[in-house]
Amino acid sequence: MDPTLKKIGEEANNIFNVLNEDTIHFYPYWHYHPQYEIMLIEESSGIRYVGDSISSFNKGDITFIGSDTPHLFRNYPEYFDTKSTKCAKATVLYINSNFLNSDFFNLREMINIKELLQHSKRGLLINGKSKKEVTRRIKTISQTDGVVRLINFISLLHYIASEGEYETLSSLSFTGTMDSRDLSRLNRIFDYVLKNFNKDISLFDVCTAAHMSSAAFCRYFKKQTNKTLITFLNEIRIGNACKLLIENKNMSISEICYQSGFNNLTNFNIQFKKIKKINPQDYRETYNAL
Repeated sequence: MDPTLKKIGEEANNIFNVLNEDTIHFYPYWHYHPQYEIMLIEESSGIRYVGDSISSFNKGDITFIGSDTPHLFRNYPEYFDTKSTKCAKATVLYINSNFLNSDFFNLREMINIKELLQHSKRGLLINGKSKKEVTRRIKTISQTDGVVRLINFISLLHYIASEGEYETLSSLSFTGTMDSRDLSRLNRIFDYVLKNFNKDISLFDVCTAAHMSSAAFCRYFKKQTNKTLITFLNEIRIGNACKLLIENKNMSISEICYQSGFNNLTNFNIQFKKIKKINPQDYRETYNAL
């Protein structure tokens, strides 16, 4: 496994590449590409990594990810089961970075959009009431071409910049500078943890998967992800717990705790509240009320 730059097919001088993705699971590796990316999840769920941010993703989520920002939309394990009937669907806009970084966006009239593009380097999650309007506009862009598509796209950027509700995902301290060796090593780590997060994982196990000593691994992992291994692991486990809370209404909090890899209910509740700012029962009731 040696993924680095994800190649996005583009025609010469094309500003846009629209991908209507309909597959078993999304691209399962930590990667980056020079194109800006706007992604509308139409059917799928899993764990989203953008820079040093880890959170769950679900149907209806919209993200705007800047050029060369490392990211991964990793579906839950059941999507990789050969007998699974689940699928991953999304409309993805890939936008040429040469266009978005051109002098056109340095014009005074474009100042709000220019700031939005800078924010997208940390990854943006569209939320609130603007999700419905952004979804509509993405669909319109995907169904048009030529000048009309370009006008609709600039209108979308203007809407998000001036009226849209969004949150930044990655922290300011995340640098995002990685070479092919870093990406290959991190993908080994991510792959191991995502396949085993619901088990008892030790530092030794992860270091073995990364082919590193424990001291070297701790320094390296903190530098590359801005997190400790235990923080990283807890965020993945809580993301899985959120999925179970939403999809399995008859499963007890205790069952969800242990199926997500925690071996202590008290610690599970503490970590859940720390990460989601709400306790598990209230989280479940919030989604049930929707």
